[in-house]
Amino acid sequence: MTQKSTFLVGFGLHAGSHGDDPDWRGFWSGLIGRLDGAAEFLTLEDRFADPGRDGLDAILLANWLAPRSRDIGIIAGAPLNVLEPFHVSTAIATLDYVSGGRAGLLAQRLDQQRSLDAGRAIGALEGFPAVDPPSLDRDALAAAEVVRRLGDSWEDDAVIRDVVSQRYVDGEKLHYIDFQAADFRVLGPSITPRPPQGQPLVATSWTAEADLALARAADVVFVPAEGDLPGTAAKLRVDGPGTGPKVIADLHVKPDVADVADLIAAAKTSETQGAHGVRLILTDPHRQIAPVVDTLVPALRTAGLVAQPSGGDLRSRFGLPAARNRYAAAA
Repeated sequence: MTQKSTFLVGFGLHAGSHGDDPDWRGFWSGLIGRLDGAAEFLTLEDRFADPGRDGLDAILLANWLAPRSRDIGIIAGAPLNVLEPFHVSTAIATLDYVSGGRAGLLAQRLDQQRSLDAGRAIGALEGFPAVDPPSLDRDALAAAEVVRRLGDSWEDDAVIRDVVSQRYVDGEKLHYIDFQAADFRVLGPSITPRPPQGQPLVATSWTAEADLALARAADVVFVPAEGDLPGTAAKLRVDGPGTGPKVIADLHVKPDVADVADLIAAAKTSETQGAHGVRLILTDPHRQIAPVVDTLVPALRTAGLVAQPSGGDLRSRFGLPAARNRYAAAA
């Protein structure tokens, strides 16, 4: 069943947001405690996809944060051009289990310079990773598709725990995905049972200069709030009105609460044509967290611009349908 989405509010952080703080555990556990219940979701940008910044592995950090939170959805970033999609899939599935259905994948496509840096670091592996923009786009899109298919490679009732026959799984309910991309092949099935959401949602960021394919294939797309939101949504539609990903407008938070509220009000007026919510980008959470959580978010709720977090799994919060298992349906 699909839960009708309301105008959503979330936070955007980098996995290196703790900066030089040696007590990163204290920083992140304190931060998730403040953010939990204040918004529907949190995105964690991975360190490797962001040149010039250091930090933690976003998916590992997300798996550490999930049991320390109660309600907020966690969308963890992964640089898909340099990670094996099989491992990304199992890590996101684990996050979905640990969070109780609150997981998502932030698909991050490397730029050309970062891919060159990666190639120098790991050495030449028969052309991996790709460095030309079309190949980077193609590989990121293929990796995201592998993550989805591996989520379907176990049927929901594949785990039987049959003591009499000493079988843990019903092998007939595990499926090969046998996915062949230009630069890699994944046979499957996954080594992790189908996650609670079936397929944790796939999100990505998009600007007008980027390739449309990965954005159109995503469930959720983050775009600059300053642009033409209805026009952007129209570009991302696949088959006309009502199709395509959910568009979330990115706002870089400044101290002036009134300015941010005005921008959110403008984004919400285009909700039926463009934005389904906003992501508040916190570039300096040490300084920003108190005014955002204690002043901005309550003001937005009082003004009727955003609602209290709705709960439930992350797909339903974005108004996405329950994930259909393609292999079970074909069996």
